[in-house]
Amino acid sequence: MLTDRPEASSFESLTPDDVPAIYNLIENLGWTHVAKDLEIMLQVGIFLGVRDANDDVIATGALFPYGTGLASIGMIMVSPEYQRRGYGRAVMDALHGHDVTQGRTLCLIATEEGEPLYRRCGYQVAGRIRKFFGSPEVFLSKSTGPRLDHVMLREMQRNDMESVVRLDTKALGASRHELLEQRFLQADHAVVAENKDGEIIGFTLASPQREQHHVGPMVAPDRDTALAMIRYVAERSTKELRIDVPEKQAELHNLLPDLGFDLIANPPSMVRPSTMRQKSYSSLGQSVYPGCRELYWSIMSQAYG
Repeated sequence: MLTDRPEASSFESLTPDDVPAIYNLIENLGWTHVAKDLEIMLQVGIFLGVRDANDDVIATGALFPYGTGLASIGMIMVSPEYQRRGYGRAVMDALHGHDVTQGRTLCLIATEEGEPLYRRCGYQVAGRIRKFFGSPEVFLSKSTGPRLDHVMLREMQRNDMESVVRLDTKALGASRHELLEQRFLQADHAVVAENKDGEIIGFTLASPQREQHHVGPMVAPDRDTALAMIRYVAERSTKELRIDVPEKQAELHNLLPDLGFDLIANPPSMVRPSTMRQKSYSSLGQSVYPGCRELYWSIMSQAYG
């Protein structure tokens, strides 16, 4: 319940029954998540919130654990009339105090407004994400598609999930099996890339967010395979495409503007190392992310990383 001075202890665990209240907060902030996003988040993560005297949810934060050593923080929302009153810091303190965060490296993708708060909470900028929006029709008119002599693209099937999870775990450095299964069920389009031996070497999902398809996560061995999967989705989508590309993937993000995509934002990707690992990071130039991030061409969403 709301207090005059927000504390971490004010936050309670939210449940699927709270989806309408959380969605109302999303609407107030103008975010693009759909109700299905919230249902999945509440199933695979830890969602905390605080209510006002009318029982309306006015601030939230979520934690998504991957494997045993990594977790993503997202959905840090504060209702406009309660901003700048300490609720953002209170929800971060509540998330950091949760048992699941202990011993884990925490990552998040910040908004411009939230970055100062996250810095005060011990997060470091480890890179940036380039957020692109583009029309499928314009992309297809400007792209002839890369030639892939030894790669075949096809619709992802349910029995591909073991291979997809293995690829995602290699790229991310931690398993998020349940989340991938749920996003596969949510996706309007899902594609895998196979080599000549029938081995799955790449995949992507295109999940609906109102008038957009969010293309990600995308794991691929190279830029041309990534571009081919984007084209595969574009040929089947009637919605605007959104692709959030890690800044280190310059081969892709330098090309997308020439293919009709507009760069909308360039938010920082931030990391808070676990206390047991913190001393090993001597500089921001050293990668603090686990996994083979050179294989990771588009993130799943800002909440999931």
